[in-house]
Amino acid sequence: MNRKLLKRSVALMMLLSATVVPQVVAPNQADADEIDLHRLLVGPQRCDHVISLLMRYGVNNDHDQSVGFNIPHPLGPIQVPVSELGDLEMYSIVQHAAPQPGCGPAFDVVIKNCSTRDVQGMRVTLVGLLGRIHPTCPNVTETIDCIAAGEAIQLTMTLPVEALAMGQFNGGSVGCSRILVAVDSYDQFMESNEANNLRVMAMKAIPVAELASPPVPADPLQVEVTPGVANVTQPDSSQPVGAAPNAASPTTDAVNLTSTSPAEAAPLQQSDLRSAIEQFGQQSDVADEVR
Repeated sequence: MNRKLLKRSVALMMLLSATVVPQVVAPNQADADEIDLHRLLVGPQRCDHVISLLMRYGVNNDHDQSVGFNIPHPLGPIQVPVSELGDLEMYSIVQHAAPQPGCGPAFDVVIKNCSTRDVQGMRVTLVGLLGRIHPTCPNVTETIDCIAAGEAIQLTMTLPVEALAMGQFNGGSVGCSRILVAVDSYDQFMESNEANNLRVMAMKAIPVAELASPPVPADPLQVEVTPGVANVTQPDSSQPVGAAPNAASPTTDAVNLTSTSPAEAAPLQQSDLRSAIEQFGQQSDVADEVR
């Protein structure tokens, strides 16, 4: 009797040890980044992921689901608290005035994090369009390392040079006419408003960033020199008063004028007039002799 109980207890212990203690087995698969794996298999220059988002959410839509946001589950619906929900949106976009050599059009895109948590590793995709979208449209994808809660970040995104020649018209190349911006383009994060992540707009409707013009220097003193007389032209009234002597002093020294007052300048004018009259008289005498 005791042997039977002992055998049963030993069998029970072996069964419990087999079910409780995990077996050490070498892993047969590795965890990989799905986005990088997709870019390796499909190619980094394709925008298939944006097309799938378009078919799911459309474009230029706005649908806030923060109220009554439920997730289906086998054990029943799960309701996410409103305070834990957030949203990522495109705040603004501005295009550069002229593209750089060998590059396509460049844009400054501002992305805002409307949530209470930091977002890390989010992707933004920019697609150039001429007509309908297709997987090989020129596009660029940028990764944002981190956006703090409630803050915004600016990205400078440059399309490939193929965006400048997507078609032909009358023998000339035609560039992209519309721009599609996809926020969270790989749909990594659950948001309260997924529909506002896709925005399309015409190139003419995007404002152009204004280049800052360099400051114009003030006009220096202009000195016109005639024989025996110096005419000084004053600068514009907007120039500081203290700058006039410094600007005029080197010019006066270069001219090497000896008379500064009107009383001293009058004899010089009379002597010049007298010498001119004498020279004219000599020329008239020579002309009479020739005749």
